[in-house]
Amino acid sequence: MMSKQKLTPSINLGPLFESKSEAWASVDRSIGEACESRGGFLITGLPPLLIQDDTSVEKFFKIFDLPEAVLYDIANREMRPDSKLTVRGYLNRDKGGFAYGEQFDLGPEQPMRGPEIDGIDMLINTNAWPSQEPAPGWREELIEHFQRMESLGIIIMRSIARYLGTDESAAANRYQNSSSTLRFLRYPKRPDHIEIRGEKGAMRVIEGREVPLVASEHTDNGGLTFQWQDEPGLQIQTTDGEWLGIPNIRDGFSVHLGETLQTQSSGRMRATPHRVYNTGKTRQSMVFFLEPNLFGSVKPFSTGASDSYIADEDTYAASMIDTLRRTGRA
Repeated sequence: MMSKQKLTPSINLGPLFESKSEAWASVDRSIGEACESRGGFLITGLPPLLIQDDTSVEKFFKIFDLPEAVLYDIANREMRPDSKLTVRGYLNRDKGGFAYGEQFDLGPEQPMRGPEIDGIDMLINTNAWPSQEPAPGWREELIEHFQRMESLGIIIMRSIARYLGTDESAAANRYQNSSSTLRFLRYPKRPDHIEIRGEKGAMRVIEGREVPLVASEHTDNGGLTFQWQDEPGLQIQTTDGEWLGIPNIRDGFSVHLGETLQTQSSGRMRATPHRVYNTGKTRQSMVFFLEPNLFGSVKPFSTGASDSYIADEDTYAASMIDTLRRTGRA
């Protein structure tokens, strides 16, 4: 059995939604210490509109019930080479690869802007909405959920900046009008012959038994990653190398850290290695990646009231373009 002190901390964010700043210090410290020592935490105490009940979440995942032809029309370039979509749309990794399963990505609904650098068109994707709505009001609810998650992410980023002793407004400005991603994932039971990142079998011993991976060990690009899951499967790796299972929580999210926050925090908060295994049941996961706007700096947060001049090569856009090219998604 895992000892209690090794569990991922659970933090009540309620005080951060109050106007009294004197109530923030304790939450800031809890979040900051969890980021530095555990690489992640669980959050509760959210406003009612952000608490996910089974009914609303199930509605979001109906995207995967649409006909194959409808989904193929919004497939991204990894699945359909002639597609203009690189960071939005539908993807079915039914033959394995980095992961095994289906995903649907959407971003901000308003038009995006970025620095005029080579490859920027890869990041300026409009949302790829299916030609038929999976459920009444589905699209509108997704847009609203994206906006709420973006606001929540910025509140937590402000808290992290205060803990680090940097200017919270300057930090938050990097994430305003963000290039964030809301992702829906469906992982079916994985056939034995599927390879994950070229690894045959791709089995791991978890709690004394071998289970198949459906997403290989990796870190995320952005600032913060929020996840909701309906079945166990997500594990994060702590700074001492231990893998911790993330429990299912119905009134909040799990949070772990991306590579951009690692550089913005001057390395104090490292990107969280994580992976997903399969229990033999279909698993669904809703993930929100809080990412800076495309002009936002990936350099360490400043102590001043605003960032100084940002060179194009120091922007999140440049970082993402490099990642897409390095991973063969460009």
